[in-house]
Parts: sequence; structure tokens; C-alpha cells
Amino acid sequence: MPNANGRDGAVVVSFDLDGVIMQNPFDKGVTPHILGCLRASRDLLGLPVEEADRRGRTAIREAWGRRAASGEFVSCYDWDGIYEEVSRGFGGAPTPDVSELVRAYCEVDGMISLLPRAHSGLERLRAAGLRVVAITNGYHAYQWPVLQSLGVAEYFESVVTPEAAGFAKPDPRLFESVLGLAAHVGDNLIHDVLGANLAGLRSVWLREGLPVEVARLPTSERASSSALRDHARLALETSPYVQYHPEAVLESSLPDAVVLDADEAADVLLQWYG
Repeated sequence: MPNANGRDGAVVVSFDLDGVIMQNPFDKGVTPHILGCLRASRDLLGLPVEEADRRGRTAIREAWGRRAASGEFVSCYDWDGIYEEVSRGFGGAPTPDVSELVRAYCEVDGMISLLPRAHSGLERLRAAGLRVVAITNGYHAYQWPVLQSLGVAEYFESVVTPEAAGFAKPDPRLFESVLGLAAHVGDNLIHDVLGANLAGLRSVWLREGLPVEVARLPTSERASSSALRDHARLALETSPYVQYHPEAVLESSLPDAVVLDADEAADVLLQWYG
């Protein structure tokens, strides 16, 4: 895959993947599989399934949180490393390769999905001549197989990931690694909107559960509404990520546009750059 470079003056825009373009197989497939492996560990063996899985999920969250608290944000998304650490902590065996699990579960019905109107939005951007990249905190080995299986890998000139770039969202350096990038679309107010804002980009917040009074407004008016500001404040205050990012204050985390799906995102981007 070529790197985005702003060549020929074409506008470059980026999308987050999970919750914006696709549903990955972690919730339905990968994580339950790992929890099943953990049940056979020394410290969980013999416990009721519900209790063993509760302890396993708690340990995974805590391992993620320790990395975030120490500022090791790239390693927060190294699921091979996290699962292995948790298994060792319970006295268990090595866990399966996560990329292999991802590929396997991509072949199981119902494990992955393309989100509504994602395909049409990407197609319209390509037809208009905009260049599209993905900027995600998911490692390449976990994300690329899903894009391929869903038939949308061809729309992305590159997939920018933490383990390759050395930074994770919302670090602006991850966005700045894409030459010529003008705007970013994502569903996470901290990772996507704040990160894009810090990098000097236009930010588009894809928010499926918008309050009715915001959703019924034209896309050009949503971001400036007082109801959106109140909604963003609540989203920020309740985000599990805010404790790790003191820079995530409301004024720096407000988007330039708010959309319900990737097709509406295409509407906005084409109004700006089409």
C-alpha cells in the first residue's frame, strides 16, 4: 500500500475504522476465545464460567489501564502482549496469536460487519477524487484482514497504525505522519476529534446516538448548536479515556462537523473539498 503524500494536489482525508467504517471481531469472537483460554489457567480453573470470565475481563482492563497510566499508549493496543501478560498472571499457557484469531473469525458469519452507509460514503469520496487513508489505534495485523474481508480495503491508500508510526491517537504526531492530510473522521471525541484538532486538521465527529434536537439539524449547523456542546461535555466527562489525557478539555475537543454515518461524513467532506 502506498503512503499518503498529498501528490498532485489531491485532498487527503482520513477515517477511523472501528465504529466508523466497520465492526471488528473482538467483542463477539476474539475476546470470548481468549477468555475461554484463560479459564484453563491455574488460578481460574474450576471456577464457574461467569466468575472466571469476570476476572479475566477485569485483568484485561487493568493491564490496558496500567499501560495507559504510564503513557505507553502504543502498547495499549498490543492485544497479543496484553493477553499474554494476563494469562501469565493467572498461571496460564501462552495465548493464541491474535492476528490469526482475527482472520479466523472474519470467516464466521456475524462476527464482522460493514457499518451502514460506509460503502457509499467511501465510494463517493473516491469518485470525487479525494484520497482516503485510515488512521486507527488498532494494529495493522488486526485491522487489515477485516477491511479485506468486508471488501473495502481498496478504498484506503494506507492504514496508519500505532506500532508502525510510533504514536497512538490522540497524539497529533500520528496524524502529522500523513503528508497533506486535511480532515479526519472518527467516533471518539478524545482519540479522533481532539487528536485531529491538536494536529491542526478539520475534525468530523461521527456520533450515532446524537440527541434528536442535534440530529434533526442540517450537518452545517450541528457543531455550532448549544445542544451539541452539552452533549460533547457529557461524552467527554464520561469517557473512560479522559483520565489519561489531561489535555482533553471541552474547548479543544469540539468538532468542526457532526455526522451520523460515513455517508454524511462524505457530504461534509465534499462540501469542504469537492
